[in-house]
Amino acid sequence: MTKAQDERRIFELLASCAGLAVVPNSIQQNNPPAPDIECRIQGFGSLAIELLALDAPDTRKRLKNMNASSDAWKQAYETWPTTVQEKIRAECNDVFIVLSISNDAGARDRKELMTSIQDQLLKKPTGFTGNLCQGVIVNRGNDITNGPRINAPSSGSWHMPQISKIEEKLTSKIYCTSAPLELFAYSTHDEVDAHIDSLSMIDECVRKHLHGSKFQRVRVFDAMFRQMKYSYPL
Repeated sequence: MTKAQDERRIFELLASCAGLAVVPNSIQQNNPPAPDIECRIQGFGSLAIELLALDAPDTRKRLKNMNASSDAWKQAYETWPTTVQEKIRAECNDVFIVLSISNDAGARDRKELMTSIQDQLLKKPTGFTGNLCQGVIVNRGNDITNGPRINAPSSGSWHMPQISKIEEKLTSKIYCTSAPLELFAYSTHDEVDAHIDSLSMIDECVRKHLHGSKFQRVRVFDAMFRQMKYSYPL
């Protein structure tokens, strides 16, 4: 998914959470200094949206690494000769792999691990299941086709939302648009209201810096649970 596609997906999700009915085919995504999204809202008119992810850098890095696992399998697979690729594909068509891997393992480390897994699977009897090596379990399922499916779970502690990023958007960034401009700040994994003071701290920041900015409203969302948690002004 490209950056533009991801931004559109996020915007459409958040707009729905806010109860905003976007006019079909009205979404535009222009280059900066235009905001991320410009569109029309039924019953309102033109609206511009700047998106802001509030998840902490450590959380975003951890999840990026986790989501790189499937791509790492493909990259490793493509390094083999065609004849070996055919064997890997046939052997792994119904495979489900569970990995225990460090949160810090990036794309390169995961590609090396996938290459090792593929090599070891080729050395095992056809239909192998069980512990392939430390931290790697191979299962199979009749409902799995075009495998392997890879589960590389990641966990970490909760972090405060990046309130300083809201301040930066309100005070330091320049946007060019003729439409009313709103800031859609969202968390995907670090819940914005998990701490008793987190929303009040966001409110303090917004009330302090919204006046005089280009923005007319700030909305804050929990994207995982598809909820709007805060709006100022209401």
